[in-house]
Amino acid sequence: METLKLNSQGPLVELLQSTLKKIGFFSSTIDGIFGNLTKTSVQNFQKEFGLNSDGIVGSLTWDALTPYMNGYTNYKIQAGDTLWNLANQFSTTVNAILTANPSLNSSNLKIGEIIIIPFGSIVPTNIRYTSDVLESNILSMQVIYPFLKFGTIGQSTLGKPIRYIQFGNGQKEIFYNASFHANEWITTPLLMKFLEILAKAYVNHLNVYGYPAKYLFENTSLYLVPMVNPDGVDLVTGNYPENSEIVKNAKLIAQNFSSIPYPNGWKANIVGTDLNLQFPAGWEEAKRIKFAQGFTRACTKRLCGKWPSYSSRSYCCLQLYTFSPFSTRY
Repeated sequence: METLKLNSQGPLVELLQSTLKKIGFFSSTIDGIFGNLTKTSVQNFQKEFGLNSDGIVGSLTWDALTPYMNGYTNYKIQAGDTLWNLANQFSTTVNAILTANPSLNSSNLKIGEIIIIPFGSIVPTNIRYTSDVLESNILSMQVIYPFLKFGTIGQSTLGKPIRYIQFGNGQKEIFYNASFHANEWITTPLLMKFLEILAKAYVNHLNVYGYPAKYLFENTSLYLVPMVNPDGVDLVTGNYPENSEIVKNAKLIAQNFSSIPYPNGWKANIVGTDLNLQFPAGWEEAKRIKFAQGFTRACTKRLCGKWPSYSSRSYCCLQLYTFSPFSTRY
């Protein structure tokens, strides 16, 4: 993790503020600016955890914050421990601990054994949700919810993986996706939070909107692609340095369409193709209309690519129609 200190700015500062707020050390507005209030909150956290209270978020401070970001901690079994006591101590459930530790013998806990204890939440909904946050959340879910299946259906122009997640193993198949348009990135944390709620309900034998999560798991296969356009999302959310070639090239594209606000109006992928216009159905007509409107070159939105997006893996691992708007050919 990048070292943060007074006057640092950006999505990573938002993640820091969000995490400190989650555990009661920060009560101000999450704004992505490392000001004096954030520094004081960091110092209070450092004092509480026996760290040097210099207000600088380096590797040791990040390590202390990591369990609260990830939603779980590694715990060494001590004499007298029971799963019931540990669940109460960490404000979690016995089912959550057992799910995260499939080989754990609850009636024979071994002193010194390291186990995973899930607690709290994973998905933040009060910050700019970048592809880095998504990757971190997916890694946490892999640990806490081993019954979920994870994979990759392709990659973006800049080589970022396009992730998918599967909940359930039933015959009825449902497909959700998010962040086709870069400036609609809010759909990604919405979808990921929905998955977290669903997975937690399954672990604890609860209902979701009146339906038993276990029934949904056994009767449906829910596939999620939470971020179709990670390059564009990272541009809109400010995850690239302002002096990077990526941002410089994006600004050159945006300058040709001054009526579209930048970066808030950016919908396209990083090379200026609108991925939501790449479906084969009616693609020729869509291209004709957009060209007539003047969208004939790389743009922040509304540009069709050179051809519709087909994939040789048209049913790939999802057994659903997929396409590949993730290559450089556009």
